[in-house]
Parts: sequence; C-alpha cells; structure tokens
Amino acid sequence: MTDIDLWEGMDTVAPPEPNPFNPGTPEHEAWQRQEDQARADVLAARRRQRHDEETERQYTLIRARHAAEQQWAEEQAAAAKAAADDAARIHDGATFLLDLPPTPPALWGKGEDILWARGEALMIAGPQGVGKTAIAGQLLRAVVGITGDVLGLPVEPCERRVLYLAMDRPEQARRNLARMFTDAEQEIGRDYLAEILRFWAGPPPADVAADPAGLLRLARQHDADVVFVDSLKDAAVGLSKDEVGAGYNRARQLALAEGIQLVELHHTVKNGADGGKPNNINGIYGSTWLTSGAGSVVLLWGEPGDPVVDFVHLKQPMTEVGPLKVIHNRETGLSAVYHDEDTDVAALARKCATTGVSAAEAARCQFSTEKPTKAQVEKARRNLHRLVDAGLLVFKPASEDGKGGRGNADRWFAVAPASWTDGMEDPDDRYR
Repeated sequence: MTDIDLWEGMDTVAPPEPNPFNPGTPEHEAWQRQEDQARADVLAARRRQRHDEETERQYTLIRARHAAEQQWAEEQAAAAKAAADDAARIHDGATFLLDLPPTPPALWGKGEDILWARGEALMIAGPQGVGKTAIAGQLLRAVVGITGDVLGLPVEPCERRVLYLAMDRPEQARRNLARMFTDAEQEIGRDYLAEILRFWAGPPPADVAADPAGLLRLARQHDADVVFVDSLKDAAVGLSKDEVGAGYNRARQLALAEGIQLVELHHTVKNGADGGKPNNINGIYGSTWLTSGAGSVVLLWGEPGDPVVDFVHLKQPMTEVGPLKVIHNRETGLSAVYHDEDTDVAALARKCATTGVSAAEAARCQFSTEKPTKAQVEKARRNLHRLVDAGLLVFKPASEDGKGGRGNADRWFAVAPASWTDGMEDPDDRYR
C-alpha cells in the first residue's frame, strides 16, 4: 500500500503515486479503490485530530474561565470582608468618646476590680514554678463553664470554643491541667469538653512575630474565640528585640480586633533592681511592646514550689486588684486568696478600734513595707474607701482646726469590734 502523508496545514492529502496497472484491468481498479480508501482514512483521521484539538482547546478555555470566576469571587469576598472589618472599626467621634459604659466589660472581674477586660489581652507573668499555669488552668475551667469564678472574681464563659497553645513543655502542662479537670466529665460531660476545648501541643506552625496573621489563622481554624498562649517565649523567638516584640503585639492586636480574647503566660527578669521581687512593669522580660500592648498584667512571685505566692496587679484596665497572696493546693491544682492578718487592712482597723488607721498606715500593712511610696499610699486610700462602700469601715475626715497632730489625718475605723462582725462580709470576700 502506498504511504500517504498529509500536506502540512492542509485538509488534502499528498498526490498519489501513479497507478502501476493498465487502465481497465481488474488490478488497476483494485489498486485505485485501495488508494481512495487510504486517502479517505487519512482525511477522517485529520478531522478527528482537529476535533480533539478543538475539544481540548475549548475545555482549557472553560477551565480557565471557571478558575478566573472563582478567583474573582474570592477577591470580591475578601474585599467585602475587609470593607466590613473597616466599617466595624470606624466610629463617629460622639459614639467613640461619649457612649462608654462606666466600666469596661469584664471577662474576669466585677465592678472596677477587673483583671481581664474584653478586647484586651491578659498577661500572667512570673518566674518558674510559681503557678502561672495553675491560674491559667483555673481560668480555662471557668471559660469552658466548669466553674464561675477564679480567686473570688467572676469569669465570663466563652461563646464558641477555647484554644490552648501548650507550647512550653506541653506534657508538663498537660499533667498540671489534668489535675484541675478531674470533675470535668461529671460537671459538663466528656463530649462537651471534647467539643469546646482544643489543645495545640508543641511549637506553633510559624513564628507569630514573623507571621502576625498566624495567631488569628490558628484561632479561626479551630473556631476559637478565646486563646491561651503558653508561653510567649515559644510563640515568638527573640522577645528582647523590639522588632520581635512589635511583631508579636501586631499579632495580638489583629486577633483582638477580630474578637479573639487572649490570655498570655510570660516570664520575668531574674530579679528586680534590688535583687528581689520586681515591683513594676519593667520586671517583665522582653521588649516594652509586650507589656505596652497588654490590657492587664499580673505578676506572680515566689520561689519555685511555694504554696503561697504574691499576686500583684502591675497594669490595670481600671483599678488595681490587690496586692494579694495566693495559696496553691498542690493536690487539686486549684488556688485561693490567702488571708494574711498581717496584710489585712480591715483586721488592722479592728485592732486599732479607738485610733483607726490612716492611709499611710494602711499602705504599710497592705504592701508590707515600712516606707510606702506616695503611689502605694494612694492605692491604700482607694482600698480603704472601697471597704467603706462595702460597709466594713467608717471614714472620718481630717479635723479642720489646723492644729496638726496624729488626729489631723484622714482616718478609717472598723464599723464594729471583731466580735460583732462574725456574720459580716470579710473585706476580701470579693476575691473569694
């Protein structure tokens, strides 16, 4: 059979070779029929090839169109969400400045005693082994609905789900937290606990300071509206550098802006300026942007394993809570306010039934110092007035005769002798 090739780019076939047989003979006619069939087969193959090529081209166009439509829809959805987010963050001047509640919405606290305000991060800082995870675990119990308060102050439950980033020694955190959840199955049920709580064990998928949107992505991935970060040193590397601190704060603010509430565990410098307990925000390790971006900073201080530790409210959304002493129960993992007679201002006023106490005397008692600062005296004064509002003390202003002397200072007196007040609220009941 003669080889027949298509002319390039043509719908015709190459001219046939001459018929080697004499016209009119059976061989000539048979050869011609074979030649014609071969040419027809080639033309049919060419048409099928063009059909297949056109089909593939049209299929590619359809896929490209659908991909473009999907990309366009995603871009429009992202733009709409960004516009909605921007709209939610824009307020007119009157609304922003004048329509304020008297106190911030509290996630942990009541009245002006707020340790964790909605829309602001709570940082719990301290050296190793003083109970940071213990306090965080009790907040975790409260936000999932097992209990309603921590250290005597109410805690708001989460609205969707809680994500706990157990990045710092996750197995040790697991053991410490498990002690607090022995009653979880009875209180809320295993299925509910499995649904409402998620744990991430180990380092984060990306450095949060280098990828500020990563924290928000993790929260959204697990449909969480509360995230515990345990601890900051594992979320971002190099926290002493301002660029790292600013990067983490950016991640924090992005999450808060989207309604994600944050509890952060962090560490302190090894010692304060005098080699003892840090007494201000500068005792928190790392860049200033870590504490600048937090709404509330709590310091726990003591030696590793101490059952009673100091609880100091270094940065406050409203008024300062405490200072307190907290006692940890090593069996249950739970904590309570430790009432020390030596630092109980109401107890001091009862002891000084005839003379009462001044703000300076209350500050020496409250802050365990012989020489309180002016700031500590003013904090003690506010605490005394709160005890007056609670009905535990009576306020007697300074005399106006100008003669000076001890009686010329503002003084606070116990409402009644201790034996008369057995059924009354303790001055620190608000922390129980």
